[in-house]
Amino acid sequence: MKKLFRESILSSVILLFLFCSCSKTHISSRQITDFSGLEAKVRKQHDFRSSNILKIKFKTVIETNGRENKLTGRIFSFSDTCLYVSLMSTSLGIEVAQAVLKSDSVTIINKYEKNYFSGTYADIKILSSSFRAIYSFLTSSYLSDTISFNSSNANYQPNFNRFIVNTTLSENSNKSFVTTIFDRYGNLASTEYKSYNGDIFRAIYSNFALSYGFPAEMVLTSVVKGSKSEYKVLFENVSVANGNLPDLNLKVDKYKRVSF
Repeated sequence: MKKLFRESILSSVILLFLFCSCSKTHISSRQITDFSGLEAKVRKQHDFRSSNILKIKFKTVIETNGRENKLTGRIFSFSDTCLYVSLMSTSLGIEVAQAVLKSDSVTIINKYEKNYFSGTYADIKILSSSFRAIYSFLTSSYLSDTISFNSSNANYQPNFNRFIVNTTLSENSNKSFVTTIFDRYGNLASTEYKSYNGDIFRAIYSNFALSYGFPAEMVLTSVVKGSKSEYKVLFENVSVANGNLPDLNLKVDKYKRVSF
């Protein structure tokens, strides 16, 4: 029973990561009606996020074994090459989890159950994903490395005032598919990632009221091996990080190593 509870906690933390003082800078509301305008805005946002260290504060609720756990957290995005995530339990008043996600490795510490996972994305058998996908969801960025909007992979629906972009990703001879929807202002409204083995991750973004074009709310849904989970993540604050940054070398000596 304890093993199942431990795995439930770690699984919820991992699935949450897939989806998670700021000045109120002006957000352009100019409507975009062609692919060139959309591409220019998306590229500008991508360049800004990949050339700065961003600090994102958020809060969410995770249900584990029928009990709701209110969590707050911080995400540090390091120039789209590394993500640091910290989770705090508001009811316990302590940090319950830390994670460092890099392009080729994942380290997650469950401080509540005093265990940790360290390995590659292929070692996480409850899902199929990559750093690129996780970074895209957490920073509400377009998922493709090479941004290209044209009539072969995108279409504009004037009746709904939205753009739909379809992308095929090839990873080690496996193909995954991404459907991304932008609103008429070029904001990322939703994205759905369907992996080659049928797992689905979906994020719906709304209320683009924060600085740097970030949404204030994100609803995350995952369907992994037929099991569905859903979280609502509220972004409270987004800023460019200055000063002291978190230690990326997570100390795991006093924790027990686990696998999936």
